[in-house]
Amino acid sequence: MAAAVLGLGLIGATLGAQPALAGETLQQAQSQEQQLASQIAAESAKIDHLAFLYDQAQTEEAQTQAAIATATAQLAKAEASAGAARRQLRTDALEAYMGGAGTGGVLALFQDNPNQAAAQQEYQGISDARLQAAIEQYRLAEAQVTRTRESLDAKEHQEQQAVAQLASAQQQAQAEVAAEQAQLAQVKGNVAQLLAEAHAIELAKERQAAEQAAAQQAALLAQQQAQAQQQAQQQAPSSGGGGGGGSAPAPAPAPSGNWAQEAQVAVQTALAQVGKPYQWGGAGPNSFDCSGLVMYAWEAAGVDLPHYSVAQYDDTTHVPESALQPGDIVFYNSPYDGPLGHEALYIGNGQVVQAPMTGMDVMVTSITWAGPPVAFGQPG
Repeated sequence: MAAAVLGLGLIGATLGAQPALAGETLQQAQSQEQQLASQIAAESAKIDHLAFLYDQAQTEEAQTQAAIATATAQLAKAEASAGAARRQLRTDALEAYMGGAGTGGVLALFQDNPNQAAAQQEYQGISDARLQAAIEQYRLAEAQVTRTRESLDAKEHQEQQAVAQLASAQQQAQAEVAAEQAQLAQVKGNVAQLLAEAHAIELAKERQAAEQAAAQQAALLAQQQAQAQQQAQQQAPSSGGGGGGGSAPAPAPAPSGNWAQEAQVAVQTALAQVGKPYQWGGAGPNSFDCSGLVMYAWEAAGVDLPHYSVAQYDDTTHVPESALQPGDIVFYNSPYDGPLGHEALYIGNGQVVQAPMTGMDVMVTSITWAGPPVAFGQPG
């Protein structure tokens, strides 16, 4: 016990040496945490916008590729049309020369006469003109398609560059967010550690104050008991007195010495659980609910109590608030569990030790922390 008090004193001295620095460090860490969270939110919005632009650029690139495919198909169609025209002209010329059906008056151009060479040249000229027209039509189509393809190729190149730039920017933004998230996790860890250290120091202070109060109360109780015993001995009738004298009234009953020792054990046991978590139905040694803590404390003192606040009230001696002693049970009306739904263990000087509720730890509080008490019971 002395070692524990000494350790608590050292912790308190350490806290008292640099209270402003600790507060400033925690405040700075929390400010940094908020700043990083804001930066991450902004970067995440930027990533979402880049993803939208990236999808849009990819769609435009796909449309351009489709246009290039269409132009290529048009060029192939023009090439096929020119080839067909070329083949048809050659067939017409061959049929006319060979006298095939459907040649009409063209045969006269190739009959034996002095003008045969001139006639052949004239037909050749007609054929060449038709072929030249078809070829010219093909060349015009090819030139137009070529210009379209060149324009589309240039557009596709630009769009590919835009897609690549957007992908790079998106990757860079994601890397920045990942780095900031890692930094945020570290800062959160620092904040949690600082809060835990501050909480531990506060718990140590509360426990030290509670132990000092309990020790003072136990000493006061022992002094009162000694005075009561001495007074009782002084007021006891002498053995040789006559029958006419009346006896003095007996003093108000006080807890026995054994009860005071048991109560002190219960109080110290309960205080040793400060900082352990609340758990409904818990009765130690690692977690407690309100009645489980009181039952655990008095069990260490050799007194069995049921694990239910109303049953504990029924099993204890009911006392007024003015007669409260360290170790007595303080009962409260709970908005959740009804009358006598919550309880705590009185440790003296208007303080109790209790397991408050889910999410909180066993702690030392004022007797009215959970509201005004409605009943009091003395175990044993």
